[in-house]
Amino acid sequence: MHPYLLKIGHFTLYTYGFFIALAFVLGFGLYLYEVKRRGLDFDTGVDIGFWALLSAILGSRLIYVAVNYDYYIAHPLRGLMIWEGGLVWYGAFLGGLIATVWYLRAKKLDWWLWADMGAAPLALAQAVGRVGCLMAGCCYGKETDLPWGIVFTKSTIAPNGVALHPTQIYHMLFNFAIFLFLFFRRERAAFKGELVFLYVILYGSTRSIVEIFRGDPRGFVLDGMLSTSQLIGLVTVAAAVPLYFYFKAKNAAGGGK
Repeated sequence: MHPYLLKIGHFTLYTYGFFIALAFVLGFGLYLYEVKRRGLDFDTGVDIGFWALLSAILGSRLIYVAVNYDYYIAHPLRGLMIWEGGLVWYGAFLGGLIATVWYLRAKKLDWWLWADMGAAPLALAQAVGRVGCLMAGCCYGKETDLPWGIVFTKSTIAPNGVALHPTQIYHMLFNFAIFLFLFFRRERAAFKGELVFLYVILYGSTRSIVEIFRGDPRGFVLDGMLSTSQLIGLVTVAAAVPLYFYFKAKNAAGGGK
């Protein structure tokens, strides 16, 4: 693919870093649009987005470095080079979640209301960010003889010269579909928190499917039967589904949102 978007002298603009930044800008922008559309405090939206993004980046990189401990213990400074590729989504989700909960509790704000507004922007940001993964070669797939297999020639991460499942594209398509569903669902949500639960269920399910075709080292559990992300996805779905129906029934019994 194209790991470098632009090279001028000693300056290098990494394609991965560009699309991750673009993902943050689009996701953050859509979140603020939703805050303004609902007539809520704009500055609060900016604060939430800022702390969530900062914590998400930190959490995602920490998990990635931990999973690839052997490499980064030998190359510690490369652990800071996030623009080259290497972020773990569940680490980002956990980091952003912690920061958001802390902020909203400190301000005594409705967590479900503000979190719901972030569900669709989050899915959009993920879809755009996966383009960066594709260009860098991270999150690559297993070898395949399917006609849509992709071959890397310049990646320093993915195997070069062999056809691989385009798992980055699988992720991107699933995430974009989730974004569209949540975006058009937001006006018809049955209860506060529904979009959050739907996001967790849809993302955890689709992520677990794509993990079957991933070929990059990312940590495995249960004697290699499941990847770490696959296990987390299945657990979160198993927890979110009954909670979704519980809150839906509770809302219906209460006669409204």
